[in-house]
Amino acid sequence: MPTNAETLELAIRDTASIGTQLPQILPNWMVNLGIIPKDTITNAQRIGSKDQTYKTDVIIHFQQSPALKISAKLSNAGYYGNWYGHKRLIKEFGHEIFQSITDQTTKWANQWINNPNANLFVGVSISFGERTGNTFIDFLEVFDGIQELKKVIAGSGEGEGVANSLYISSEIPQSLDDLLNKLKPIDQKILETKAQEIKIVFRPVNPKTEKSNRGKNVYTRFQPTKPLNNKKEIQSIEELRKLGNFVTVEPNSINHNHILDDLRDNYQIIITRKE
Repeated sequence: MPTNAETLELAIRDTASIGTQLPQILPNWMVNLGIIPKDTITNAQRIGSKDQTYKTDVIIHFQQSPALKISAKLSNAGYYGNWYGHKRLIKEFGHEIFQSITDQTTKWANQWINNPNANLFVGVSISFGERTGNTFIDFLEVFDGIQELKKVIAGSGEGEGVANSLYISSEIPQSLDDLLNKLKPIDQKILETKAQEIKIVFRPVNPKTEKSNRGKNVYTRFQPTKPLNNKKEIQSIEELRKLGNFVTVEPNSINHNHILDDLRDNYQIIITRKE
């Protein structure tokens, strides 16, 4: 059974039926993309699952115009860049941003480990998205300007995976006109708005309760002060924080499982993992 997000993407695709002609009057931003009024739709596809870096969820092709590449978001969908790995982050933003993020993530983790709401964790992954509470920092605390945010929202570089429009609604389009009316350009105005909403989200992973997420890259890791004399099984964050602190990492794709292995093999610290 498709998810709500998949249902939305399917509806957008099906609304752009082959052979349908665009209206005579189009929004100015669409014309500025080179899309020609009354052009004919030749194909529409869901492509978001082709590559994890793709921001385009649905692509609409025309006889003469360049493609309309739509990033589709449910109204309550908070993430724009989920589980960013080291290689992807450096490719899109560079080594300097990586270093800044590992510094900021480490600072946050050494504070969070003392928070009464914290669960057991040995590493922290990151995402970009909307967030309230205490597990984020503002996007502009790390990035110099909102143009970098465009890479998070639209993608980086060229090609079909780089979106040129946004559909943000939990309501499926009822017609082609309805679809076109709900679409928004990824322009300066939308970037300024999203810069106030999108955060760098810290995602500590509890190895005792999470499995697949343990394979995500981390931007800080727990580092014991010294190896223990005997094996010790750790059950809580209170026990762990007595043994060391969090430190920055190199861009070597280290994940939560790597840290757990290292703690077990080199420090005699045992943390049970969810199977």
